[in-house]
Order: sequence, then C-alpha cells, then structure tokens
Amino acid sequence: MFSFIRSRHAKKALAAAMAATMILTVAGCAKKEQQAGPQATLVKTMKVIKRDTPIVYDYTGFVEATQEMNLAPQVTGQIIGKYFKGGDTVQAGQVLYEIDPRTYKANLLSAEGNLASARASLANAEMDAERYTKLYEQNAVSKQMMDNAVMMRDQARASVKAMEGLLLNAQINMEETKVTAPFTGRTDTSSLEVGNYVEAGKGTLTKISNTDPVFVKFSIAEPEYLTLAATTSEGGASLDNLTAVLANGETYDVKGQVTEVNRGISDNTGTLTIKATFKNPNKKLLPGMFAHIQATGGVYDDAILVPQRSVAQLMYKNFVYIVGEDNKVTMKEISLGQNVGRLVVVTNGLKGDETLVVEGVGKMRQGALVAPQPITEADLNTVEAK
Repeated sequence: MFSFIRSRHAKKALAAAMAATMILTVAGCAKKEQQAGPQATLVKTMKVIKRDTPIVYDYTGFVEATQEMNLAPQVTGQIIGKYFKGGDTVQAGQVLYEIDPRTYKANLLSAEGNLASARASLANAEMDAERYTKLYEQNAVSKQMMDNAVMMRDQARASVKAMEGLLLNAQINMEETKVTAPFTGRTDTSSLEVGNYVEAGKGTLTKISNTDPVFVKFSIAEPEYLTLAATTSEGGASLDNLTAVLANGETYDVKGQVTEVNRGISDNTGTLTIKATFKNPNKKLLPGMFAHIQATGGVYDDAILVPQRSVAQLMYKNFVYIVGEDNKVTMKEISLGQNVGRLVVVTNGLKGDETLVVEGVGKMRQGALVAPQPITEADLNTVEAK
C-alpha cells in the first residue's frame, strides 16, 4: 500500500515538473520574440530632389492641315482619265482628272462661230449707221431712218458682247474638263476612279490637304494665355517656342509657334482656341493626329520633386511615406503640381530633405518598419522596368 502511495506522488511530481518546463519554454520564446520585434520590410527609397524646374503648361491638341478642300467637279460628264494614286503628294496646277470634253469642245466651236457672225453683223451695222448719219446731215434721209440705223448698230454691239460672254463660258467649261490641283498637297485614298459619272458642283472627286506646315489646334484658359503671352525664355516668347509630344510619347523635333488666335473667349468653356504652326517636311504629322502641346511659362525656384511612383492616392488625396531615422515610416499628405518626366512637383507638404519610399508603397502603413535600399533619380527607369 505504501508503495502505491509513493507511486502516485512520483507521478504527480513528474507531471508538475513537465508543466513547469513547458511554461518556462513558452515564456522564453515569447521573450525572444519580444526582443526581436517585428520584421522589417525591404523597400527602395530616394531622397527628395530640390532644383529649379521650368513651369510647363500642357494642352491636348489635334493636327489639322493648313489648307484642305474637297475637290468637286465643275462640269458634268464621265471621268475618262485619272493621273494620280490615292495618297500621292501632288503639285499645284498638276492635272488630276479629265472629264469627257467632247460636248464642251462642240459648245466652244459653236460659241466661236456665233461670235464671228455677231462681229460681222456689227461691222455691217456700223457702216449703215455711218452712212445714214451722213445722209441725214445732207437732208437726204429722215431722222427716223438715221435713228434706226444707229439703233441697229448698238444692238449689234450688244450681241457681240453677249457672244463674247458665251465664248468665255465655253472656254472655261472646256478648261474645267481637266481638273488640276489648287495647291500642293496630299490626296486621300477614297478618290473617284475612271468611269464614274459626275455632275457639276456635286460630290467630291478627291480630298486634298497641305501638310507642310500643319496646324495643331488646342484650347487654353484665359489666365494661362495671358501668362504665356507675357513670358519669354531663352528661345524667345513662350507662345513662339512650343513643343509637341506625340501619342507614343515621342517629342517632335521641330518647335512650333502660335499663328492663329480665335477672336474671343468661348462662352461655354471660358477657353481660347489657338492654332500653332509646325513645319512638317517629312510628313510625319498627319491631319487628325493627337498631340500634347507644351509651353514653358517661367521657372519654379528650388522646386521639390518626388518620383511619381512614390505617391499613393487615398480618398482623392495624395500621400507619401517618409522614412525616419529609426527606419519607421510616417504617412504625409501632400499637394501636387505638374509632372516632370517621371517626377512630380510637390507644392505643399514637404520641406525637401525627406527620404521617401519609392517601391513597395502599396505594402506600407503608418509606423511600419522598413529596411531601406537607396536609389537615385537615374535608377527610376530601371525600377519601373522591373
């Protein structure tokens, strides 16, 4: 019996010892975790940039031809000749189409004959008028006979004028059977072909556009127009030194200048419509193309610039994460200005000496611990590619 009691005491002692050991182990682990703290997040960081930065105004524009027209037939008939291909560049005065001239040639010959007959009648009437005038002066004929002769002469003169007009009209129609380019430009690809029947003043034979130079049409707010009109730079006045950025992000290699300004501000939008002229010798700019027009309107002195990638948006507000000396991040609201390449101007919220999280912004929260990996402005292209 005593051995049974000793056995039970031994078992209880063993259980108590095991429990104590587990408690000590758990406590030790907890203490180690408390000492290690939260794990730091690896992020790329960058110092805020401060430098003088041009103030660039950006506008959405569309390319237009400086000259453009729908070439319509001026006479009626069948097209018997076409002397260009759709999309060709044609020269001013170049023959593009020929419309069947036979009817107009016949009309021209008839008008020439009618004019010759009228001139012969005039010559006869002039001689009669001169003769009857002399006879009247000699009291050989009555005044009425002289007046009749003079009237016939005047009628013959009027008939000659009418026949000359008909001949001129016939000559014009004959010339219009050959359709020429009114100016140097490029044709479209939906031109009519040989065999089509056309009517004078109706339809379009082809559309022709002059694309060197071209217009880029855009709208600008009144205050910005006044600012840019008064601003000059090294290249001259801002409105005479415009940059075009094409749809693929490429900067067009020729500067443009404002050449047409609308007569007034739009009542609906409060903006002014402007056309800038760009030389286009390589025909790179085509009507209908999209382009950003950029104008420089001064300089931000010591502008604060941060990577666009470092900015987080929340509830229509902009934030950045600032890395402190203890490698913990602080969320800070900022106000933004214009984009400058892959950077953006900060107009309020930063002093200019901060270090920001650039990559890994989506994983950040207030007070998070980070392991910063510094990068430079030159590394931004590499970061974006990755």
